Amino acid sequence: MLELKNIVKKYNTGGSEVEVLKSVNIHFRENEFVSILGASGSGKTTLLNIIGGLDKYTSGDMALMGRSTKEFKDRDWDSYRNGTIGFVFQSYNLISHLSVIENVKLALSISGHSNSENHEKAKKVLEDVGLAEHLYKKPNQLSGGQMQRVAIARALVTDPKIILADEPTGALDSKTSVQIMELIKEISKTKLVIMVTHNPELAKEYSDRIVRVKDGEIQEDTNPYVAGEVADNGFALKKTAMAFSSAIKSSFKNLLTKKFRTLMTVIASSIGIISIGLVLAISSGMDKYIQTMQNENLSSMPIMISANQVNFGLSVDDDNSEKDSNGSELVPKSRRDVHRNLYSVDSLGNGETFINYIQNNAKDYYSAIDFAEGYKLQALTKNAKGDVVAVKQEQTSLNDSIFGVLPEDKNLIMNQYEVVKSSKDNFEYPSDNEVVLFTAKNNEIDKATIKALGFDENTKVKYEDVIGKEFSVIENNNYYRKLGDRFVPRDVDAKMYDGGTKVKVVAILKAKDSFTRPQMTIGYTRALQKSMIEREVKSDIVVAQQKDKTRNVITNQKMDSDTAEQLLATLGAKTAPSAINIYPKSFNDRDKIAGVINDFNKKVAEKYGSDSSDYHKYSITYADLAKQMTTIMSQMINTISLILSAFAGISLIVSSIMIGILTYVSVVERTKEIGILRAIGARKKDITRIFIAEAGLIGFISGTVGVVVTMLLSVPISGSIAKALKVEAFTASLNAQSSIGLIALSLVLTLIASIIPSRIAAKKDPVEALRTE
Repeated sequence: MLELKNIVKKYNTGGSEVEVLKSVNIHFRENEFVSILGASGSGKTTLLNIIGGLDKYTSGDMALMGRSTKEFKDRDWDSYRNGTIGFVFQSYNLISHLSVIENVKLALSISGHSNSENHEKAKKVLEDVGLAEHLYKKPNQLSGGQMQRVAIARALVTDPKIILADEPTGALDSKTSVQIMELIKEISKTKLVIMVTHNPELAKEYSDRIVRVKDGEIQEDTNPYVAGEVADNGFALKKTAMAFSSAIKSSFKNLLTKKFRTLMTVIASSIGIISIGLVLAISSGMDKYIQTMQNENLSSMPIMISANQVNFGLSVDDDNSEKDSNGSELVPKSRRDVHRNLYSVDSLGNGETFINYIQNNAKDYYSAIDFAEGYKLQALTKNAKGDVVAVKQEQTSLNDSIFGVLPEDKNLIMNQYEVVKSSKDNFEYPSDNEVVLFTAKNNEIDKATIKALGFDENTKVKYEDVIGKEFSVIENNNYYRKLGDRFVPRDVDAKMYDGGTKVKVVAILKAKDSFTRPQMTIGYTRALQKSMIEREVKSDIVVAQQKDKTRNVITNQKMDSDTAEQLLATLGAKTAPSAINIYPKSFNDRDKIAGVINDFNKKVAEKYGSDSSDYHKYSITYADLAKQMTTIMSQMINTISLILSAFAGISLIVSSIMIGILTYVSVVERTKEIGILRAIGARKKDITRIFIAEAGLIGFISGTVGVVVTMLLSVPISGSIAKALKVEAFTASLNAQSSIGLIALSLVLTLIASIIPSRIAAKKDPVEALRTE
């Protein structure tokens, strides 16, 4: 059945070659009990390892049922060990974290059988060796004899043709040794049993044949094979393949045996995932917050096009603005550019002004378009003492003004502000003789404004004192008097106050969020403005100023035409709009409106040339503070997220390296197990799978723990951020896609980290691995 022909085995040790087996020739029958005797170092164990396929011969040939093994590849040897050979070791070589039945099933799992079939086979063979009552015990719960019976059951479960026993009774007492030898003797009736032993008495009592080995050569064979006794007809190898589920199960059980280390590893590995998870959760929360702010608050903020557009780095340039193309020239540019927007002239030469163009091409994208007249309303009020005082409209910062015209669409205001006090039970939009007061979210109003309203600038003002506050709006003819060829303001008195149009504060509106800056303090209706302008157009100062636009009739100083137009607009003359405010239907429509403006500028560039002075003259610049605000916030969030992600990435790399090290430690600790698995037919690929599965389990568990902890931490973090931003609600959360992605990332990183240690495990010599304690 099994024939060794001129088998030679040499080892290289320390640069020298040692011949362990010297032209060994021996033939074994199909059913016999052969004992190999010899002193330590005689080569008997090496011979057994070669027969078992654990070690490879240097030269010669070994044939099984007439089939040579010379051309065997690694996978053939794996199949040979699994289906043809059954090993019984002196030290049992059971895997400690597996139960008795799982140790026996292990050989079957490599054969590719179903789990239910494996269970029944393992159970039956264990019953045959007398261990029916110990199926689910761990090896450390058994006696030496019982453990050896488990080893024998494992050797028999795949129904091999050959049983190889290396000192099977070496670690047993005499009584147990006899029991084991009786069992092996029974097995030899149907199989070839080859046993290596130092005990000649046992060999003589139980063996059919004794082979003595000395110095790598066979010295004696008591029952040599006679040629022609049995005709060999060859045999077929069955491919082995451990199911990946078996690898996962084995790895999981191993992790459970080291609970504390596994727990510490999972915690350490999950830190990086938690870090990235929190970054993603906070970024997601900020994105949602910005989106909500865009839709609920900032969507109502207009795109502003002023007659004199001041650029403090907030205006949005069109696509054709000059750019440094080659990086080799210095381009002078003021940080405070003022651009005159000529939106009321026919700049394209087709009878269409910019105002017509925007109304024709952007009408689907805005809910309202407001043309500011530039009229500066003059008003009086009474202070706490009852004295009449002028409401001085000093601009404290860019675009700040005390009086401003309310948009006709109520929703444009109510989307950004909430009513905190009203003279009516149900707030209604102001009528012609009513005004509203605006404050920031924290109720702050500039001191100069408080003073202008007739209150003490250093004292807090109650809502009740503001509601019902009366102002008197004064016409030009009552406010100015002619002095020579100039016009000067009259002295403020009760008569002037009584002669004006009275308006009252009927509500206080507070910004809904801290990013909304009131563009006015007191808002009045367009109807009131229209009524005032109809009277101001005929006023003496306006008529005089229109007659002579080269001289300022108030200061008596010379001025250019642009300044004259601005002054006339301030006084209430009918001029081109001083500003255009376009209110988009939604935040996304801002880009579409901006696109229409840029298309207009492109047409101007095509007509005049993008480098011409006429292009600069007729092009339109605009300011979209809402877009700028969200862009700056998004950039800031992205930058912070990038920095935090970098730190989180470092922790991921560190944890991946740690996983690699721990996987290698596991390889070292499980070296004997590797040898056992290789002995029962596991492929190198199977060994790799086991350790990759172990790392993968850690990665999956770490990722899952990281995601769960991130979700738990998101709750208090959301509250802290909401408090810091002074908003009612902020939700930092991981969506399902991000959660799955983080778990997958953790899994992939640990798998990558485990590749090298797993390959090291697969390449271990099974003979050396079995010797490891």
